[in-house]
Amino acid sequence: MGAQAAAEIRAGGRFGRLPAGADLPRAGTLCLGPLPPGFRLAAVALSHAASGLGPSCFDIDRGVWHRVLATPQAGPLTITVREAAAPGLPNRGGPRSGAPGDALPGGVGPHLVISWGRTTGGDADRAAIRRQARHALALDEDLSGLYAALAGEPELAWVAAGGHGRLLRSPSSWEDLVRALAATNAALTRTRSMLAALVELFGARGPAGERAFPNAAAVARGVTEHGPEILRDQAGWGYRAGSLALLAQRIDAGTLDIERWWNRGPDGPGDAEVAAEIRALPGFGPISADGLLGLLGRPRGLALDTWAKARIGELAGLPGPADEREIHARYARFGRWAGTVCWLELTRGWTER
Repeated sequence: MGAQAAAEIRAGGRFGRLPAGADLPRAGTLCLGPLPPGFRLAAVALSHAASGLGPSCFDIDRGVWHRVLATPQAGPLTITVREAAAPGLPNRGGPRSGAPGDALPGGVGPHLVISWGRTTGGDADRAAIRRQARHALALDEDLSGLYAALAGEPELAWVAAGGHGRLLRSPSSWEDLVRALAATNAALTRTRSMLAALVELFGARGPAGERAFPNAAAVARGVTEHGPEILRDQAGWGYRAGSLALLAQRIDAGTLDIERWWNRGPDGPGDAEVAAEIRALPGFGPISADGLLGLLGRPRGLALDTWAKARIGELAGLPGPADEREIHARYARFGRWAGTVCWLELTRGWTER
């Protein structure tokens, strides 16, 4: 999956399929900011393959991210996100839409402009868009620990200087779990196909053809009505169908509380405990758990799949893939940030195209 994502990003153009509704005339807009120091939309959107998985797309050449979001009143809306230098100045990713929206205080620096078509949206819709976009783009993520760990590493100075370290998330942890399950032992093309079929089967549909990612309740309801065979046969999930069905049913029934994984306080679960709970889910293994930690606001693990071992071997100048002992030794000095630094090195060519 990593090799295909790298090749597509190097080729430029759109990473992923443009969602329906992305090309509608702008009806609503809002501003999101101020941004964290050094923030770059491309560095987040291309931090891993999520931006190229439906209903999401990143326009590499224009630096614009498109994503279908669920809203409480207007239903599914396809938002377009671009960087802007300052309120009232042209956007970095293209011309201003001119649509009315939420203004930022005068003098505020770089920010994001979020726009959408079809409707201006009500207050609840705008609040939902703002909340989901902030979460997906990890705008509230504190990277001070990562940058401190890299302070004495001049060869890694590009991380802080380029605004790297934030991982593009899904609007919900449920969707990130589903994506991780779809990516297990699957090429990027196959993962896209499984997710697209799931969205088509169970996702809410907007009047412009927008399709939101289905929530756990929608998938659980479909399984109850048609059996897990609908996931296996119509969505093409194969042997993963049973794991997906059980995951949706447990979350919908409230017997699996994945939101508790976000509690990083003294009373919340530690990184090792969260990783163990993910590994205990049917269909999830150590690689999935390592990667998901980074999407839960925790330092990700090493996630050493075949592609990662081969790529690290290249970085280290080895004649072939690196073995796990070599990889652990290479990143041990970064402590709990070892997996994050490893991933940043693996994907540096993606975000600094």
